[in-house]
Amino acid sequence: MSEKFEMNLMRPRTESRLGMTFRLSATGITTFFFLVLALASPRFVGPFREILQGLNVGLPWPTRFLFATYRWLLPAFYLSLALGVFVIQFSGCDFRTKRLATVRIFLAALVGAGLIVFILYLPLLTIASKLGDTK
Repeated sequence: MSEKFEMNLMRPRTESRLGMTFRLSATGITTFFFLVLALASPRFVGPFREILQGLNVGLPWPTRFLFATYRWLLPAFYLSLALGVFVIQFSGCDFRTKRLATVRIFLAALVGAGLIVFILYLPLLTIASKLGDTK
């Protein structure tokens, strides 16, 4: 009995058909989400740029950097995340490693989106703090 148990431990586990379908579906949805963000993100930053240029205020350096590079930096960021998810799913790693890497990439996308929103609102926060100091 113990020999049979040891043989099962030595044999590599194969992924079930349902598991493979779930993995490929999750990869497709995540990749599609990143592609949509790559195409849409420059369209969201453009109006902020126009509004802040119309206000004629001094912009903090993170906002200036974002406005100078948003046409290529944001799509490159999200496309590289999509490529990373795609490559990881078809690598030779085990399921746990793939899942952990995919979660990390998804969290990087969420943190990146939050950082972009913060950078876009940073000039408005600066203006509000200056208005609060004038009391």
